[in-house]
Amino acid sequence: MTRERLQKFNADPYEFVDQLNISFRGNNLNIFQKYKRIQRIAGFGSVFFVLCWILFGFDSTPLQFVHVLTDGIPAWISGSASFQDLGAIYSQFYGKEMHYSAFVIYFLLFYLLSRSWERAGITKSKNLVFSFAGMFLGIAVFEWFWILGFATFQNQPWVATWRFPQMKILLQNMFFTVAGGVTVLYMLTERWHWKGSEQLGRSYFFRMKEWKPWLLIMLSIFAALLWIYYPWHVQQLTVTLENGGIWQSSRMFPQTLYTVDLNPADGVNAGVWFWIENDLIHFINTGVKTLFALTTYCIFRVRKPSVEELD
Repeated sequence: MTRERLQKFNADPYEFVDQLNISFRGNNLNIFQKYKRIQRIAGFGSVFFVLCWILFGFDSTPLQFVHVLTDGIPAWISGSASFQDLGAIYSQFYGKEMHYSAFVIYFLLFYLLSRSWERAGITKSKNLVFSFAGMFLGIAVFEWFWILGFATFQNQPWVATWRFPQMKILLQNMFFTVAGGVTVLYMLTERWHWKGSEQLGRSYFFRMKEWKPWLLIMLSIFAALLWIYYPWHVQQLTVTLENGGIWQSSRMFPQTLYTVDLNPADGVNAGVWFWIENDLIHFINTGVKTLFALTTYCIFRVRKPSVEELD
């Protein structure tokens, strides 16, 4: 990078990245100049996953198709599996891993954040960076709540322990948290027009003085407590561990999918899936996730200053 280009980058890294001419065989590869395309992909993606969610079941997951493709189809081609076996593989992974609902919620969160920044006049790379950071922070807040809740109330401390393979999940959530937190701090400064250390005016306003974010914060806390102190019927799960001990699920913070460490003494942070169908519990799970995402959106939502505020 030449000295002149380095000076331009230091002056405004977002503008520098936005103006980069990256092309291959006549195709513009600078995705920041095509931020609206990514915005539309997120919007259409949320609609697509809503349709999948409706079509394949309330507790369905993309992992069902993944295992059919990776495990079932090769066996079927070789003649060692039938169509019925493919159906059994598909059903075996119902309710396990990330649900279609998560894709709907976070694709929509990204879309709403991107549109909010766009209305405030923030586009291209800055729009994408802020939108991804907000989405990452929304994911991290829910995941930390679930990890700590499951470890505490279901007596599975391994999910919150910094050992592999679970450590990969914790590192991912830590990255999402740091990325979102640093972006928030940057935005709190970037919202002002500066001349050196002098504040000249506002680029945009957050909406935390409105009632909506505070209502959503209270609803999120209420929904999280409702899930922890779940008042309705819970089918408790009893599992025999490899050491002969017994683990039983708690009525507090109930799940449809329990990941149980069958051998806590081996030092391997991994569990075995046990799925119990309960659409009400899954609805509470999805509802908490949705409220956390909407709260994140309202906290990141901004507006342009009015004419009076500019004067």
